[in-house]
Amino acid sequence: MTEPARIVTFLTDYGAGTEHVGALHLVLADRAPAVRCIDLAHTVPRADIRMGALTLARLAPMLPGAVHLAVVDPGVGGDRRGVAVALEEGGYLVGPDNGLLGPAAETMGATEAVVLDPLPPGRPATFHGRDLFAPAAARLASGAPLRSLGWPIEPAALRQPDLPTPDAAPGRLRAMAVGVDHFGNIQLLAGASHLATTGMERGDRIWVAVTDRRHPATVARTFSDVAEKAMLVFIDSHGHVSVAVNGRDAARRIEVTAGDMVTLGRW
Repeated sequence: MTEPARIVTFLTDYGAGTEHVGALHLVLADRAPAVRCIDLAHTVPRADIRMGALTLARLAPMLPGAVHLAVVDPGVGGDRRGVAVALEEGGYLVGPDNGLLGPAAETMGATEAVVLDPLPPGRPATFHGRDLFAPAAARLASGAPLRSLGWPIEPAALRQPDLPTPDAAPGRLRAMAVGVDHFGNIQLLAGASHLATTGMERGDRIWVAVTDRRHPATVARTFSDVAEKAMLVFIDSHGHVSVAVNGRDAARRIEVTAGDMVTLGRW
């Protein structure tokens, strides 16, 4: 037995407060009662592996020694693998090998990985969060060796999500909208370096478009840099280029959803 991790985090698309979230907590309470559980997020958009992967990759490093259980799993019961991954700083990732764990494993330095032993015959096929992943997380948090959970695979073989590279050039940026938050702010799959490539700087008047309609915006540092109801483009707290409307819903205004391509340009 290794030193127990003592903390298990949960990230899912189950929805906050649902019985599915409760089931994860109950498994941990039953099998590892001394372990502390932390809910990272249960509001990942349904079946959005890309957004789940990005969210996990930016939150898990804040507690690198924990066991991070993540479930966004539209292929549950199919041929995708369930895996557990050991990390450089002593923590673990547990979940489906569908791209969800890939960025976090890469960011945090995966050292070993196993394919989890399958469920016994006769068990339900559609709730691996409760029946496969939570028991595995409980065992790891209690000190069980990683290789006692399944058979080894190369960490480099873990799947990665589809993360299209943004197209940045002087005066123009085209990138995928990967998330829309509770306030209607739009997070793009682009960072500060991509915005710098465009030459667009704080105070510049630019446009934002999903279709042929161009919406006026200002490059800003924060919401109060623009008037109420005005649109801004800024670098958010996670380092992504984002689009917002001060006091209003930017996603509704420009009619964008996750997966759409968004273009920023100079007038």
